Amino acid sequence: TICPEGKWTHSSGSLRAGDCTPCAGGGNCLPDGDARITIELRNFPYAELDTTRMADVEAALAEDIAAACGTNNESVVDVFGKESSVTISSDGQVSAFVKDVTGSSANELAARLYSASFRGELANTTLAIIGSEARLSIGSISVKPEAFVALAPTSTMTTSTSTVTIATTTRATTTVRAAQTTSVRGGHSVDHGNVHRDSEQEQSTPSPDSEQSTPSPGSEPTSAATIQAAALPWPLTLCLGLAASSGARRK
Repeated sequence: TICPEGKWTHSSGSLRAGDCTPCAGGGNCLPDGDARITIELRNFPYAELDTTRMADVEAALAEDIAAACGTNNESVVDVFGKESSVTISSDGQVSAFVKDVTGSSANELAARLYSASFRGELANTTLAIIGSEARLSIGSISVKPEAFVALAPTSTMTTSTSTVTIATTTRATTTVRAAQTTSVRGGHSVDHGNVHRDSEQEQSTPSPDSEQSTPSPGSEPTSAATIQAAALPWPLTLCLGLAASSGARRK
């Protein structure tokens, strides 16, 4: 049932005579020239269609709506403003806007879109794309005068977290130092290790204040030769000792 010219209803469901009210603005029920169109596709195989076939269905339905409204295909847009297309939800509901309608009232658009011929056209167009074996049927169709305002596409931001593992290798270093043995030969040091160093033989000079030792009774005096021999290298001291012992036996 369609309201008479100059009147429109904003209620859904079965239309009663009291539901139609006069349109504002001198009876113009399409003041902005735009109308929202909603179509129910029953048993629509939404999950079985790939992106390409879904786009084909959307473009084909937009063409059918434009033809019924007497406008060009670009005048039919989806809810986001894409021309020559409609929006199909997962439950099979088709949403679209027809823009800049001229020469037709809202009542005339409703009469065309509610007709049995338009329903048949929608079914045949959709089945030609998704396959004739589908049990598709056309449910309710509604026309609502409404100025078009495009919806903003929703975007989903995905945050990726990566974990970096750093392996640390600790190297232990052990330093071994060889023991050094130094023997004094002829006033020079001979190092048996890895480090060589010259060492001078220290000589002690008695200071004037130092006390001189006096031989105790019964002790033998130490000769100068013995003192000097003590300062000689041990091989030479050994030779001198042997020579002195041999001389004493000759005497």
